[in-house]
Amino acid sequence: MLNHVFTTPILRDKAGMTPEQCAEACKYLLGLRAASPGETKSNRGGWHSTGNLFSPDHTQFPAMRAAVTSALFGYIGEVFGYSGEIALALTGWTVINRPGDYNVPHNHAANLLSGALYLSVPEGMKGGAIIFQDPRLNLNAHETEGMRRLKVKPPWMNPTVSVQPSEGEILVFPSWANHWVEPYECDDPEALRIVVSFNTAVN
Repeated sequence: MLNHVFTTPILRDKAGMTPEQCAEACKYLLGLRAASPGETKSNRGGWHSTGNLFSPDHTQFPAMRAAVTSALFGYIGEVFGYSGEIALALTGWTVINRPGDYNVPHNHAANLLSGALYLSVPEGMKGGAIIFQDPRLNLNAHETEGMRRLKVKPPWMNPTVSVQPSEGEILVFPSWANHWVEPYECDDPEALRIVVSFNTAVN
């Protein structure tokens, strides 16, 4: 029997928010951007919000909280095999990018799970993928002359996985997973990609 070991489960699914709910949330987040200079974390360019979008200060969008918690519970149930009661501490922020903006490699230490909810993705966007890095070492140890001659490439040859997100999609992944976001291009130089990123830990 073939067993896959040391896998990294990543959930990719529709968030369950209507286009109207996504648009309403985007409008609110753009209002936050207009009122605050934001901060710089892994983002290079763009706008990164301050504080916690899931705190009592931001109660306008229960659909967004429901989408995130549903995805987290789904991940925990499927990956951990756990279906009992669990209390999660949830923190969230938004990153609003223009063409050319990106995020450098990072992870979300001191959390259990992290994720991204894509509220707005520019039409015709080129690039802008989120890239996950394989955490294992010595992945190139197979690179011998014999392997090159046979042109045989093991499945772990590529140490990264690229995910091209779409509007209304949600990702959940282990917080230790190193990742980054590529810059993007599109015909409209003012087109925005609006993402709500989040972390959770067990209370």
